[in-house]
Amino acid sequence: MADEPTTPPATESAQTGELTPGNAGSTPPTPPAASPWDGPYDEGRATRLIENLRAELAEVKAKRSTPPADDVKAQFAELTAELAKTRNEAIEAAKRAAIADAKVPAHLAGYVSGKTPEEIKASAEKVAADFAAGETTTDPLPGLPKPRLTPGRAAADADSHDFDAAAVARAARGY
Repeated sequence: MADEPTTPPATESAQTGELTPGNAGSTPPTPPAASPWDGPYDEGRATRLIENLRAELAEVKAKRSTPPADDVKAQFAELTAELAKTRNEAIEAAKRAAIADAKVPAHLAGYVSGKTPEEIKASAEKVAADFAAGETTTDPLPGLPKPRLTPGRAAADADSHDFDAAAVARAARGY
């Protein structure tokens, strides 16, 4: 029962504008807010203000609708070229550093490629690893027997023991 109001709400008579007896203790309505103008309303001043605002709006719309000036396009092209040059210099510096770090021979440096420093480093390491793998000496004729070039022996001899001069001398003397 605490939700029920003890006094009826204030109501204003629509015809007379007077308060009804049920709301005699409520506050009267507040007067309208002060006008935003600095003084009394002046129709000429308001018209000039509206005309100035419309002219300013038209000026802003005209600026937005016009394409960028040639000088802005030239600046954009210049900055784009400078950015490309800087990127190329950075890529070349990264390439030189990766080649030096991986110890890639000069004649194989042309095989190092990439667009980012990480790609260039990986490429340089791969080229260096492939070059190092190519340097290992392998048999000149894989799958064929190695020739034993020893004086007094043929290369295809199955008996491949070394020459012993003392044994030859004993055999010659008959011991």
